[in-house]
Order: sequence, then C-alpha cells, then structure tokens
Amino acid sequence: MKISIVSNLFCALALTLSLSSFAADKTSKDEKNASAVSFDAALYKVAQTNKVKLSVDKNASDRLRVVLRDKAGKVYYSEVFNDKDAKYRRVFDLEEMTDGTYYFDLYNNNKAKLTKEVQIQSNNEKLISLQ
Repeated sequence: MKISIVSNLFCALALTLSLSSFAADKTSKDEKNASAVSFDAALYKVAQTNKVKLSVDKNASDRLRVVLRDKAGKVYYSEVFNDKDAKYRRVFDLEEMTDGTYYFDLYNNNKAKLTKEVQIQSNNEKLISLQ
C-alpha cells in the first residue's frame, strides 16, 4: 500500500514538472517575438501645411534610426535617436520636395524595419497622401 502511494505521488510530481517546463518555454518564445517588433509608428499630415508628423513609440532602452528616402533609394534625411525616452516625435517640412513617392524607414536595435509611405503630387498646391 505504501509503495503504491509513493509511486502515485512520484508520477504526479513528474507530470507536474513536465507540464510546467512546457509552459515556461512558451512564455520565453512569446517574449522573443514581442521583442522582434518592439515599436510602432504613425505618420500624420499637419492640416493646411505641407508638413507631416512622425510619431514612434518604442522601448525606452531601444535605439531608433529614421531614414527618409525616395523610390530610387536616395537618402534625404537620416537620424539616430538614442534618447531613453520611449516616444519619438518629429515634424518634417516637405515643401521643397519634388513630386514622387518617399519612404520613412524605421529601424530599432534588433534591425526590425517598419516603413511608412508618403506620396507628393502638386497641381497649384501640393497634395500629400499617406499610405
């Protein structure tokens, strides 16, 4: 009788430990996936102007690299934001830009990339559309 109780307790303990190890592995995989894309960005047109506002929310410990380029890959603006602040806000004046498609490429420490597209068309006034 004592042997069967000890055997049952041992089996229950082994089963509990094996289940908890699987749960721990799943949590660490979720954390790795979350760190791969650890920032989000939005691009807004400032009303009645030829300006756009770029807003990026990131982890405070991450570095952010911002690149403004055209379709051919020519870089018009590049900045590395090392501040410990979790928010990056910048207004870009597109008045002097020629018509075409431009991209804001955003990179973090893990080399994750996020791209925002801006299209500029001018008739009498410039038309800025965000994609």
